[in-house]
Amino acid sequence: MRLLDLATALEDHDRESTTYYFDSQSGEIVFLTEDGRGSDKRWDIISNNIDRFIDIEPIDSRQRHGVRLDFVETLPPNPFQEKLKGSLENGKPFRRFQDTLAEEQALRKRWFEFHHEAMQKIALKWLADHDIVPGEPGPPGDPSLLDQEAEALAANASAGNHGEEEMDGDSNDELEAFDEDDEAEPVDFLSDEEEALLTEFVESLPGANFNLAKLHGLCSAFAAGPVTMTPTDLLGVLTGFANAVNVNDLANSAIVLDLLSRFYGGIVEALEFESFEPQLEPTGVGVTEPGAPILSWCNGFMLGVDHYRAAWESWFKDARRAKAISLIMGMSDPEMLRHPENAIEEETAWVAIMRISELVPLIYAYWAFESALDGYLAEP
Repeated sequence: MRLLDLATALEDHDRESTTYYFDSQSGEIVFLTEDGRGSDKRWDIISNNIDRFIDIEPIDSRQRHGVRLDFVETLPPNPFQEKLKGSLENGKPFRRFQDTLAEEQALRKRWFEFHHEAMQKIALKWLADHDIVPGEPGPPGDPSLLDQEAEALAANASAGNHGEEEMDGDSNDELEAFDEDDEAEPVDFLSDEEEALLTEFVESLPGANFNLAKLHGLCSAFAAGPVTMTPTDLLGVLTGFANAVNVNDLANSAIVLDLLSRFYGGIVEALEFESFEPQLEPTGVGVTEPGAPILSWCNGFMLGVDHYRAAWESWFKDARRAKAISLIMGMSDPEMLRHPENAIEEETAWVAIMRISELVPLIYAYWAFESALDGYLAEP
């Protein structure tokens, strides 16, 4: 069992769309979405084995509030400590706490470490309260016991229906194939808390110097570019940027893999529905100083391009396309990031954001056309 999976489940309050269970047979944390009811066989297995699965309820707001107060008490008395304490005394304390903490980057890293340890202790207490002894986690990427059981159940159901499908005739087969292609799976967008958790993960990667804007830029390059990415690929790229052999337990968390997948899926959907724009701040937070965030975004985008530079070769062979992307390339300079207040004026930043919002969908359309053309030419 991954203790961090349990800690994340205990702190996630978005229970309208997600549910967590502890599998007492395998010792694994099960993460399910409400959208999967009726199609996800794991729901069927859990419904028929209620004694095996323990519902994981989130910790209450007072306990979450207490973790933040405990952190504030570890700080030396000064004006910023008072400001941080004050952020927890009024409406929307968790959001205001995060916004205040964002003013001190060094302190944010200290908060992430404190929060990680505090939630580990809370998770261990939950296990003790349920008379569960924590076990060693399985190898990262291996399917859970429940996943294997669900896959077997789905395979049996498919085999049982095979005969009926043959009797339905060709017309029904064609109709079902049309329905599957025509209906896209809706994207389950991240809640504010899930987005904060994903941001916490990328900001905690040692030596990677990531933030939300840079992550969105990186994922935008992959979503619009020539190489199809899986969530595992994305996680591998992110942890590869870290200057450490061992990244914290969060890197092996199935929950973070899910968050990254949905974050990336939201970018793909925005490109498909022509509603794309760079995300520079957390959802719901207005951008007031766009200079530094758009530089971070551009830096992340070019990291994505450079990661698959050979695949992008045909883009750069055309002078017009090279000129178009030169805007992002120029603003990705690490030297500009070190002194963003001197590197770009606010008006210039807003113009750049508008231009990039127009450019990235064009990049996406270019590579979609190239892929479709390759498929056409491959036909006999």
